Amino acid sequence: MEKIKLPIILATVYLFIYMITATIPGQERWVVFLFSLSPLPVIWMVWRVLREGIASPFTFEERFYEDYEYERVKVTSMEELNS
Repeated sequence: MEKIKLPIILATVYLFIYMITATIPGQERWVVFLFSLSPLPVIWMVWRVLREGIASPFTFEERFYEDYEYERVKVTSMEELNS
Protein backbone atom coordinates (compact mmCIF):
# COMPACT_ATOMS: atom_id res chain seq x y z
CA MET A 1 0.00 0.00 0.00
CA GLU A 2 2.95 2.29 0.61
CA LYS A 3 3.99 2.06 -3.05
CA ILE A 4 0.76 3.59 -4.32
CA LYS A 5 0.60 6.55 -1.93
CA LEU A 6 3.05 8.69 -3.90
CA PRO A 7 1.16 8.51 -7.25
CA ILE A 8 -2.15 9.22 -5.52
CA ILE A 9 -0.74 12.19 -3.60
CA LEU A 10 1.04 13.67 -6.64
CA ALA A 11 -2.00 13.28 -8.91
CA THR A 12 -4.16 14.96 -6.25
CA VAL A 13 -1.66 17.81 -5.85
CA TYR A 14 -1.66 18.24 -9.63
CA LEU A 15 -5.46 18.48 -9.57
CA PHE A 16 -5.37 21.14 -6.84
CA ILE A 17 -2.74 23.14 -8.73
CA TYR A 18 -4.94 22.99 -11.82
CA MET A 19 -8.01 24.10 -9.88
CA ILE A 20 -6.19 27.00 -8.24
CA THR A 21 -4.65 28.10 -11.55
CA ALA A 22 -8.08 28.03 -13.19
CA THR A 23 -9.39 30.59 -10.69
CA ILE A 24 -6.60 33.13 -11.29
CA PRO A 25 -7.54 35.69 -13.95
CA GLY A 26 -5.21 35.92 -16.95
CA GLN A 27 -3.82 32.40 -16.59
CA GLU A 28 -5.66 30.83 -19.52
CA ARG A 29 -2.45 29.56 -21.15
CA TRP A 30 -1.40 27.77 -17.97
CA VAL A 31 -4.87 26.28 -17.58
CA VAL A 32 -4.81 24.92 -21.14
CA PHE A 33 -1.25 23.64 -20.64
CA LEU A 34 -2.09 21.88 -17.37
CA PHE A 35 -5.30 20.51 -18.85
CA SER A 36 -3.45 19.07 -21.85
CA LEU A 37 -0.97 17.33 -19.51
CA SER A 38 -3.62 16.11 -17.06
CA PRO A 39 -3.99 12.61 -18.57
CA LEU A 40 -0.36 11.85 -17.73
CA PRO A 41 -0.60 11.91 -13.91
CA VAL A 42 -3.96 10.14 -14.05
CA ILE A 43 -2.66 7.35 -16.28
CA TRP A 44 0.48 7.05 -14.14
CA MET A 45 -1.62 6.82 -10.97
CA VAL A 46 -3.96 4.20 -12.43
CA TRP A 47 -1.03 2.18 -13.77
CA ARG A 48 0.73 2.14 -10.39
CA VAL A 49 -2.44 1.29 -8.46
CA LEU A 50 -3.24 -1.60 -10.80
CA ARG A 51 0.35 -2.89 -10.74
CA GLU A 52 1.19 -2.39 -7.07
CA GLY A 53 -2.23 -2.52 -5.42
CA ILE A 54 -3.61 -5.36 -3.35
CA ALA A 55 -5.80 -7.83 -5.22
CA SER A 56 -9.21 -8.61 -3.81
CA PRO A 57 -9.67 -12.06 -2.29
CA PHE A 58 -13.21 -12.15 -3.74
CA THR A 59 -14.40 -12.66 -7.29
CA PHE A 60 -16.86 -10.31 -8.97
CA GLU A 61 -19.61 -12.92 -8.62
CA GLU A 62 -19.04 -13.19 -4.87
CA ARG A 63 -18.75 -9.51 -3.99
CA PHE A 64 -18.55 -6.66 -6.48
CA TYR A 65 -18.21 -3.87 -3.91
CA GLU A 66 -15.42 -4.10 -1.34
CA ASP A 67 -16.40 -1.38 1.14
CA TYR A 68 -19.35 -3.18 2.66
CA GLU A 69 -19.67 -6.72 4.00
CA TYR A 70 -22.52 -8.45 2.21
CA GLU A 71 -23.02 -11.36 -0.08
CA ARG A 72 -24.20 -10.79 -3.61
CA VAL A 73 -27.78 -11.84 -4.35
CA LYS A 74 -27.87 -14.72 -6.78
CA VAL A 75 -30.60 -14.45 -9.41
CA THR A 76 -31.30 -17.51 -11.53
CA SER A 77 -34.20 -16.25 -13.65
CA MET A 78 -35.99 -13.05 -14.66
CA GLU A 79 -39.17 -14.18 -12.85
CA GLU A 80 -37.24 -14.36 -9.60
CA LEU A 81 -35.86 -10.86 -10.23
CA ASN A 82 -39.32 -9.35 -10.91
CA SER A 83 -41.00 -10.84 -7.85
